[in-house]
Amino acid sequence: MKLDTRLPREQDIANSLVKGFDRKHFQRLLLEWIIEENHAFSVCEQGRLRQIFEYLNPLVKITDANITRTTIRRKVLSAYEMHKDKVVAALKQSCGLIHVSFDGWKSGNRHSLYGIACFFRDENSQPRKLALGVPELRTRHFGHNIAAEILDVLDAYGFQDKIGYFTLDNAESNDKAMEVIGGELGFVGSRRHGRCFGHTLNLSAKALLFGHNVEAFEEQLSGEASLSEAEHTLWRRKGPVGKLHNLVVDVRRSDQLTYLLRSIQRSEFDLSSDPRIRARQPVDLIIDNDTRWLSQLYMIRRAIILRPFIEQLVLKHRQQWEQVLEIPGIPLPFRG
Repeated sequence: MKLDTRLPREQDIANSLVKGFDRKHFQRLLLEWIIEENHAFSVCEQGRLRQIFEYLNPLVKITDANITRTTIRRKVLSAYEMHKDKVVAALKQSCGLIHVSFDGWKSGNRHSLYGIACFFRDENSQPRKLALGVPELRTRHFGHNIAAEILDVLDAYGFQDKIGYFTLDNAESNDKAMEVIGGELGFVGSRRHGRCFGHTLNLSAKALLFGHNVEAFEEQLSGEASLSEAEHTLWRRKGPVGKLHNLVVDVRRSDQLTYLLRSIQRSEFDLSSDPRIRARQPVDLIIDNDTRWLSQLYMIRRAIILRPFIEQLVLKHRQQWEQVLEIPGIPLPFRG
């Protein structure tokens, strides 16, 4: 809409439109979208996105409603401080003990973080859970370093007198952390340390798949993007699942093998008389890892689905290698 604001009537229309646009509401919606979808704060500065906003409503530009990544960070911190007081009040009003859980995690950009959550019953005796903080641990993951970060967060919410039990995984550093936390808060850490049942169940399943001393085995292999010869041998000793792991790693680290596996699937789908099968899209193998629970199960399930295609892949790949191995026998005059 193009208005000539020199004309009183059209100026009145423009004023009415501006009043109907809530600049703060637009910014709040944009902020909530970025946070909920886990977008980078810089997304709000993308020129194409701003063009879309301004096309949908020119008042975004007229009222200077676009925001920057710095503004988003400031608003997020402001909202955190505002809502933190509500959390502190809710924890004080809770009936009974407040139980805590924490665990370490490494972000994609290599930040070592500890997520801390609490579990309690509110004033109406309804079960609640809250995330208390995600501090970054910049030092070695020793028990006393972990404990220091946890104690700082607990102190910030002021419910030390209501501390109940801690549910943690079986890492040795957590035993030491609980010893330090208990010493600071006046209880015996080992008596308040509950083992995470999900983690215990996961270790049991891995022991069934790979045998004893699973954690030592995983530590020996951690941190590598591809398998060395020694690691390849270690996995083979772990039986069928270990051999499958080797195969998956080899395929996923090779663009040639990945595209060959997709091509085999596509060819099979296209030969089918069933339109539903012809409409299917090729899928890739799933690799397991030592931090994602059930990852071996997902790897095995996908491999079973792809079994006939994997068998063709192995056969075709072997034929290609046989052709390569024949090259040294070609007479010298024919070599480039």
